[in-house]
Amino acid sequence: MNLFRNRSLVVALAGACIVSAACNDFLDVKNPNNLESDAIDEERDRGLLSQSAYQTFVAQYGNVAVYSAWFTNEARVGDTFPTRNDFGKRDIPPNGDIQGIWNSLHNAIQFAEHTIADIEPAGNNIDLARTYFASGYGILLQGELWCEGTIAGPDLEPRGPMTSAQLMDSAITRLTKANDVAKSLTGTEASSIATAALVGIARAHLNAGRKAQASQFAAQVPASFTYNLLHLDDPSNRGRLGNTIWSFSEARISLVTGPEYRAMADAGDKRIAYTDMKRVAQDGQLNFFRQAKITGWGTADRLASGLEAQYIKIEADADPAAMFDFINTRRAAGNQTPIAATTDVAVLMKELMEQKARDFWLENKRIGDLRRNPTSVPYIIPPGNNYYKPELGLVLDQVCWPVAQSERDNNPNFPKT
Repeated sequence: MNLFRNRSLVVALAGACIVSAACNDFLDVKNPNNLESDAIDEERDRGLLSQSAYQTFVAQYGNVAVYSAWFTNEARVGDTFPTRNDFGKRDIPPNGDIQGIWNSLHNAIQFAEHTIADIEPAGNNIDLARTYFASGYGILLQGELWCEGTIAGPDLEPRGPMTSAQLMDSAITRLTKANDVAKSLTGTEASSIATAALVGIARAHLNAGRKAQASQFAAQVPASFTYNLLHLDDPSNRGRLGNTIWSFSEARISLVTGPEYRAMADAGDKRIAYTDMKRVAQDGQLNFFRQAKITGWGTADRLASGLEAQYIKIEADADPAAMFDFINTRRAAGNQTPIAATTDVAVLMKELMEQKARDFWLENKRIGDLRRNPTSVPYIIPPGNNYYKPELGLVLDQVCWPVAQSERDNNPNFPKT
């Protein structure tokens, strides 16, 4: 929280300078690493601030994807940090690794929120659309991954706690603004933001239980659409610019492809890919089967797509005929034979979640799916079963993450225990 309580806005220069011509002007200021908020010119500085806020979100996306994968058994924990096994066991305390994950995403949201306040007076422009988009997707992820959350209120003071449903509404508000602003503009980036925002709005409505609205917004997304978060292989700044999933596959060698997903790849499903590195992972315990979906520091992360919108609409509508046809289309994409004809929605939902697990492996979708469909999402280790490192005990029953203890202690609006 303290990062945003003072009146000095620390600008994440490295990410912004990839694409912003405004960096040339920014480097002329007296202290190029800090931009004092009372000296901000919303017209001159909006491009730099917006792109930096956006890149801050991009930098954290892969980080939460790794922990989400461990939590939902999309990958196994091959790390030496013992607290990372808390995620694999679904037994996360508020004072462990969750504090770093919380701070990273929460600060990205707050950076975007403060940037919106600084640049909105300049009116509708691509920078405002981009920043609303980053804030909206950040809040959407917070609402999916955490059991509750906090964001700044209208006066930019800390607020909380908020329920997941409240966070979904906040995400929708910001993504709607991103969509509205982007639609009023021309250009490829504006068009992409406008459409990707529709996917996020549909996803948030689905998480909130508003299925008709989820279907309505998802239907507006072209099937061929894809929105990627781009990364760069800059050896001097891989922590901010590189793909974090690759970091845990190459630098830390601790994101291990488990037997369930290896079996899919071995059976010919090209949506899943791994490499047997013929060595143990960092923990010295698990054999290191490295995922091969993300293949380098510069590999993009898919954030939103027409395919995801189709999944949202099919789940929301729950029409047996449409579910059956869509499932068999996706099975064909994975080199699988069709399922037998059925109109049983429960059976179809399980198969829909099976195909979604394959299509969006390592893409930050599974915790939301688990919370909505707890009996249909496959490959979740049931509570009470032994962890795959039996000496560490049993898997518990968490389906979302606790707010970090640091937030509980420092946010004056959070109830004290």
